[in-house]
Amino acid sequence: MKISTRLVGMLALLLAQLSALAATVTVEVGDNFYRPQNVVIRPGDIIRWTNVGNQSHPTVSDSSPALWSTFTISPANTSYTSQPFITLGSFNYYCSAHSGGTPRAGMIGNIMVSNTPQATLDAKAAGAALSVYPNPSRGLVVVTLNQKVGPEYKLRLTNILGREIRSFSLRTEASNTGMPLNLSDLPAGMYFYSLVLNERVLSTKRFVLQN
Repeated sequence: MKISTRLVGMLALLLAQLSALAATVTVEVGDNFYRPQNVVIRPGDIIRWTNVGNQSHPTVSDSSPALWSTFTISPANTSYTSQPFITLGSFNYYCSAHSGGTPRAGMIGNIMVSNTPQATLDAKAAGAALSVYPNPSRGLVVVTLNQKVGPEYKLRLTNILGREIRSFSLRTEASNTGMPLNLSDLPAGMYFYSLVLNERVLSTKRFVLQN
């Protein structure tokens, strides 16, 4: 009985430590893509899938047994948050409406749960939040980052086809008063801006330029 109580206590302590260190990693769900397609997280971290498109995407765990019941991301169901990932390993998933073939291709994703230093870096970086405002804008914007800026952080602007339009190194003021940018020479329309760390995309959001 004493041993059982001790084990329960140790388990509770372990779960509390994992919860305190856990990160939430956001995966954008667009029309026929998951972004980033591959993520590396630590044990205890969770994934939040968030809609950025106009279609419905039934998201299926490709593991056996399945890690979650199939859920659908769409304009009507804009997000889904996983349970904490505890087991180390590589876990594939896919959209049943926009993938197929053997091996599976199309709208697919992968979650790597690892204790490596790179996973720790990714989990910390997952807490970084980049904002560009006002949005919509007529071209004069301010960029902010919710943590200290290093030389490896960049803002990447792409068009709706995923083609890079501009890339900016984030300056110190992005973490303080805000970093001003002038995008008024670009055509009006929808764009995506991404936070890039060491050439890896951490997050992507929509941005609208008006005339």
